[in-house]
Amino acid sequence: MLGVRNATIEDQWAGIPSQAELPTSPEKFFAHSGPMPVKKGCLRAFERHYLRCKAILQRECEKYAIYLEDCSRTGMGFVSPVQLFPCERVQLWMDDQRSYQLEITRCQKIGPSCYKCGTVFILKS
Repeated sequence: MLGVRNATIEDQWAGIPSQAELPTSPEKFFAHSGPMPVKKGCLRAFERHYLRCKAILQRECEKYAIYLEDCSRTGMGFVSPVQLFPCERVQLWMDDQRSYQLEITRCQKIGPSCYKCGTVFILKS
């Protein structure tokens, strides 16, 4: 469990020392919503949608303040303050107390405390 149930992600996010930096201004980042444009030659199986919000990522015992970027039927993309590695498994919490188990598929350094990560959902059996 993340912590106090009635505390919002925003409150908890602000208290986490390791926070992701956005690759652009907050105004530009949070201005996007709805379906993402499809790039020519894209072979994705499912459409991605912008999902711009703050979230908390747990990697083993460490928590990180991240920004969600997008989601699809099979996974999510986010900005992390630390490098994550393919096949690594992490837990993600959103503001409505939903949590997801994810497996890292890619991680690219954009700048200091700014890594763009892609994941797939780990389905519970």
